[in-house]
Amino acid sequence: MVNKNIPNYFLYARKSTDIEDKQVRSIEDQLAVLRALAQREGLNIIDEFVEKQSAKRPGRPVFGKMLARIGKEEAQGVVCWKLDRLARNPVDAAQISWLLQEGTIQHIQTYDRSYRPSDNVMMMQVEFGMANQYIRDLSENTKRGLYEKVRRGEYPSLAPVGYINDLRTKTIVVDRLKAPIITEAFELYAQNDSRLEDIALFLFEHGIKTRKSRRWNSDGGRPLKKDQVTYILSNPLYCGLFRYAKEIHPGNHETIISKQLFDRVQKVLKLRGKIIHKVKDSKPLCGLLRCGECGRSITAEAKVKNQKNGNVHHYLYYRCTKKDVVCSQDFIRGEELDRQLTELLKNYVLPPEWAAELLNMTEKDNKESARSVAVVVQELRRKIGETDIKLQRLLDAYLEQDIEREHYRDEKNGLVSEKKSLEEQIARLERNRNIWLEPLKNWLKDAQTLNDINKNPSLSFKKSFSQKVFGSNLLLQNKKIVSVAQTQWAALAAAREKNSKVPSSFSMVGGEGLEPPEAERPSRLQRDVIATIRTAHYDFDNFIKNRINNQPYFTSSKFTLNAFRITATSSNSCNSAPYTGWM
Repeated sequence: MVNKNIPNYFLYARKSTDIEDKQVRSIEDQLAVLRALAQREGLNIIDEFVEKQSAKRPGRPVFGKMLARIGKEEAQGVVCWKLDRLARNPVDAAQISWLLQEGTIQHIQTYDRSYRPSDNVMMMQVEFGMANQYIRDLSENTKRGLYEKVRRGEYPSLAPVGYINDLRTKTIVVDRLKAPIITEAFELYAQNDSRLEDIALFLFEHGIKTRKSRRWNSDGGRPLKKDQVTYILSNPLYCGLFRYAKEIHPGNHETIISKQLFDRVQKVLKLRGKIIHKVKDSKPLCGLLRCGECGRSITAEAKVKNQKNGNVHHYLYYRCTKKDVVCSQDFIRGEELDRQLTELLKNYVLPPEWAAELLNMTEKDNKESARSVAVVVQELRRKIGETDIKLQRLLDAYLEQDIEREHYRDEKNGLVSEKKSLEEQIARLERNRNIWLEPLKNWLKDAQTLNDINKNPSLSFKKSFSQKVFGSNLLLQNKKIVSVAQTQWAALAAAREKNSKVPSSFSMVGGEGLEPPEAERPSRLQRDVIATIRTAHYDFDNFIKNRINNQPYFTSSKFTLNAFRITATSSNSCNSAPYTGWM
């Protein structure tokens, strides 16, 4: 039973965070000092309240529980370290002041002074006001300090997995143990054949697991959840950028992955975010051809014939969809379409000796790459300068309040990302001047792979190569395939045709040793047609520019037509005018 003759007190101690390794001694120190103070002053403590939460905003549960019990007259006084332990916001401060004025609270005792209902209320209001202003100033100063770190390119928060916080320099540094694992996870997901669960399992097997959490009552040590993996894969911090206050900022920390790899992963994340229903491709050549009469797509239709003797025959016919138009084109059997496609692709096989000669020619062009790269790098630096000017103008417009903050954020994020991409492209070009060699080698490999056209009857194989050779330039008219090949493939076909019209003595490849007779020397025509294929395959400067702009090189329309003109100088025995092919 509560003795109403002797005032009873509640002891209240508070610290501003619930993180155990911060302000470790704050609560214990407060309790020790206040207990000694109560014993010395003869104050009857009937209960103690300990809270680990900031008083910046109202709504503290322990504080509210204490006031509720005071309202029931269980206690008439409060013992606390200072008034700012009770309140740092106007709402809680007003509650304390009102209860003290009304006499519900008869005494508030701190370690250095007392507060009673008869005291001048101005002193208490001044202290509460100072406590409120302190927390406001602290918030503003903290924000100012964080924004200053952001301006310097320093990440102002806890380091994500793959990085660690350097307590000495107050920056983040690469975690040499986990960073290679994160890089490998990005590369694995960029291949677009792994789920988020697969990446989580991969990280788990390499020691990256969930952490122990008191908030969620979890012991940790489990594979990451899908949203956690998504957060890692979509975090631009790994490629040199970071998000802060919904804006993207350039960072000066060491990167783990390239911006190019990060962009590839974002495309895969966006692609895999859509529901894709897989269907069996029973009509593999659909989507490859268009009708030569009306331009509509060519579709397929399966037919089944049941004979009286029990035999069942399956047929596949391709025809024009005739959607919304009148078209006179008839159907064609699938077997006949397959045969025509096979014969057509045979014209684009690259002989091995030609491929070898093409590779030799690239060595000479490699020496000229420095000049072309320098021109492109200069252009990219000009674009970066323009981007910096746009960023400055955008900031000026925002400071002048000509644009809204949301618009400023959106525009800035796009410009910062664009600048980062340009900078990385410059670094990549300067690091690898022969970047154009890989597509050429791939083309040579594709052209030689067509040698297997008879060995591989797969329609998917033929469709894939037909798309590489012809793009969308395949038509079906009068049951015949009408084709227009891509430039480099057209050059190859024309060169093969030109070379086939010359006697074999002019097209043989010379070996080492004594010179053969003049009529049997290595064919000048053969060298010319090989050079023709090379010229049609790439125009050096434009190729680099298109690579930078991430545009498909072989289907680009930016090239000068003359660069692809197929010309072959006649040999001594073939005095004809220069040959002009497809273009």
